[in-house]
Amino acid sequence: MSEETIAVPLETELDAFFAQYTAAEQARGLVYGLTTPEGLSHHAGFGVANDEGLVPDADTVFPIASMTKSFVACAALVARDQGRISLNDPITAYIPEFVVKGEDGGADGPPTVGMLFSMCGGLTEDNSWVDPFIDLPTPALLGQVAKGVRLSRFPGADFEYSNLGFALAGLAVSRAVGQPLEDFVRDTVLVPLGLTSTYFDSAVPPDLPRAVGYSLDIRGQWVPFPPQASDAFAAAGGIVSTVRDLATWITWLGSAFRPPHGDTAEILSRASRRELQRVHIATPPTLVVGASGAIQVTMGGYALGLRVTTDLHRGTFISHSGGLPGFKLFMIWHPQSGHGAIALTNSHRGDPVSLCSEALGRTLSRHHVAASTVTLWPETVALRAQVEGLIRNWDDQLAARTFAENVDFDRPLTERRAEIERMVAEVGPLLDTPTHSGIVSAATPADVTWSLPGRNGELLCMIHLTPVAPAQVQELVVKAYPASCPRAAVPVDISPRRTQLGEAFITPITNVRVSIPPKESSTGIGDTNAGGNRLGVVTSGAELDPR
Repeated sequence: MSEETIAVPLETELDAFFAQYTAAEQARGLVYGLTTPEGLSHHAGFGVANDEGLVPDADTVFPIASMTKSFVACAALVARDQGRISLNDPITAYIPEFVVKGEDGGADGPPTVGMLFSMCGGLTEDNSWVDPFIDLPTPALLGQVAKGVRLSRFPGADFEYSNLGFALAGLAVSRAVGQPLEDFVRDTVLVPLGLTSTYFDSAVPPDLPRAVGYSLDIRGQWVPFPPQASDAFAAAGGIVSTVRDLATWITWLGSAFRPPHGDTAEILSRASRRELQRVHIATPPTLVVGASGAIQVTMGGYALGLRVTTDLHRGTFISHSGGLPGFKLFMIWHPQSGHGAIALTNSHRGDPVSLCSEALGRTLSRHHVAASTVTLWPETVALRAQVEGLIRNWDDQLAARTFAENVDFDRPLTERRAEIERMVAEVGPLLDTPTHSGIVSAATPADVTWSLPGRNGELLCMIHLTPVAPAQVQELVVKAYPASCPRAAVPVDISPRRTQLGEAFITPITNVRVSIPPKESSTGIGDTNAGGNRLGVVTSGAELDPR
């Protein structure tokens, strides 16, 4: 049987994939969206959003529940960067009503504001408890807190999800800036980003098309939930938004991990945006066996109002879910590539998290997305060429210019030369190769591993540059592999700094696109042309990356 080669458009495939959700009565309505580095690229809605029969689309307003947290954390970093609050301060500096009760009486002191934003403040998980109290007035909540808060973990030691802790951290920001939190988030985040359909649920304009949440009763009838307006827990889950606005949000956040283009709103610096999205407290790694028997390893942790996971093939993903009576919602993005997915549903049945994650996985696969891209320094390109020249035809003067003093100190150059000549004789003679060919991997712009083929095998070569100018090679590794060794058994990384990986491993480093800087970036090191015209390599597939 021949192989089918005409691919179904990705959007057609995913529309059918998401349409199953409402067809199976997992929700009355669903709308999803896909993003690229430019923003929302595709969206589609299914079912109905309310009793008027509104078909949800990219502009239908849904409560986003705990997806609110990243907006509030972003505003907190804005206040921090303005010098108005410190995330290292104890929560009691802003919320003196916070009192720790229990056997230890808070022996370690209260958690910091940052700990509460990153879910490691020591408070116990409270998702089941919090739903009826969304509209609880702030004074009433503070009255409860003043009676005593029990800690289930030491502050800062472990991850445990706490809506109460996050709500109190949000209130700390409000007191620090002297403004209601809802107004501060609106003025510093929502309005500057142009999120025109994103509001706190206590201030939603009446003319916006809104989704209603539903639950199936015992007779199989959809029963609507009345809309809620949050108060004390606004920071933990009080925002409403749309697929269109959320696409803008995740695109802006993720752009901090890609080269700047000068056209993004400078609400928060790129460094602070990355801080928002990096792991602040790790969660235990897990090995998940899916319903189909597929095994997935999950590693990562919690950032500031966001979850971070590391996939062994695709690298870093950032996400957060949301849930309220009548709603389940999810957003996830791959910051290195700019691809993302959003799903909003008006029922708390089903699993839009898995649905959305699968959709993004299919998108990345269809676009052959690497875990990350490393653009080599021009000096790395130039020194690689010089080292390759030394391997082919050693020259003491060139070696003295190329290697930092520690290379000879660690092992005399005469010994290195003799060993390289022995390995060349073992796999050689070496074959002529085009410039920039044979790149195997790179972990940073300052190092590169490449292959030099010979008639009877290959040499795997690795260099790592010094951190100071003028650039020289501080690390050189050359290993020989005979032709009888299967290519799949040859490692992609031979750095002595990463020897814990062993010879065989699965990490995102095996799926890194290596990009060569343009010719005009040449440093003029030695007599080597330091730039390539249009070349780059993906380690696992030798895919060219035009530049």
